[in-house]
Amino acid sequence: MAGRDYMTIGEVVERLSGGYPDLSISKIRFLEEEGLVSPARTPGGYRKFSAGDVSRIEAILRLQKEHFLPLAVIREKLADMDRGRMPEELKGDSAVAGPTGRPAEGEPVALAGASSALGVPDAFLRELIDYGLITAHAGAEGPQLGPSEIQIAHVAWDLRRFGVEPRHLRMYDHLAEREAALFGQILTPAYRHNTPDSKARLAATLAEITKATGELKRELLRRSLASTFDGML
Repeated sequence: MAGRDYMTIGEVVERLSGGYPDLSISKIRFLEEEGLVSPARTPGGYRKFSAGDVSRIEAILRLQKEHFLPLAVIREKLADMDRGRMPEELKGDSAVAGPTGRPAEGEPVALAGASSALGVPDAFLRELIDYGLITAHAGAEGPQLGPSEIQIAHVAWDLRRFGVEPRHLRMYDHLAEREAALFGQILTPAYRHNTPDSKARLAATLAEITKATGELKRELLRRSLASTFDGML
């Protein structure tokens, strides 16, 4: 995938074959023929599978493998996903993840079971990791996602219904890094003493400055959107 933002049909099979060893190129072509997935095409006619396409295929395979649902029912479940509603069958074990499919707030989630716990396809989580949007950290029982990564994964999944893919979100990560560097440059001299009082004052200052810059970014975006969609709103 180096240098491009899509996967070939063979790469999709390779990525998902760990959980679905019977997956084949002909199976994916069949799902396309049934209208369950619609990858874009290159000028030469080759299929281009986005992160959303791969997540969709994984959802179909999971509904078939774990819940034995027929294609007609799966089609309805996919329609729910397109409207931003995660089907109950894809939310994982409610006893573990809670009624909304999400872990308890502030609790990390093992990467191995993150897909079921968060109600987000594993292929989509891996795509977020590939683009550096979330990072799995070492835990007592292996790699895990912390509260921040969990929240990012949910927001990114919610944005997918508008056609926003992980590759589109990299600019926000770059912006966050630049902001953090700026705040560090400005605030470090004043809070360089590592004392409880200094830490408390730094936390309060960061809360204020992130709130202010958040409002600034919202207004700047509103102004830009008005210009972009001039006459349409």
